[in-house]
Amino acid sequence: MSLITKLENILESTENAYSEAVSARENLPDYRANESSKDSMNNTECYLDDTIGDLQDMIRKLEDFS
Repeated sequence: MSLITKLENILESTENAYSEAVSARENLPDYRANESSKDSMNNTECYLDDTIGDLQDMIRKLEDFS
């Protein structure tokens, strides 16, 4: 398996995790007690979004060398 293919697989898994995090946040009931959970989910989404962008950049750069 090439490095690009492996990174594409990691990217796909990360995109799936991001989608699940968004769904989890959206499905939390709107109770005050869930505010902490919603904040955590928002932070998770931000970290995953940054990771997705970094992986996309790495894949593009590696493809340019190929």
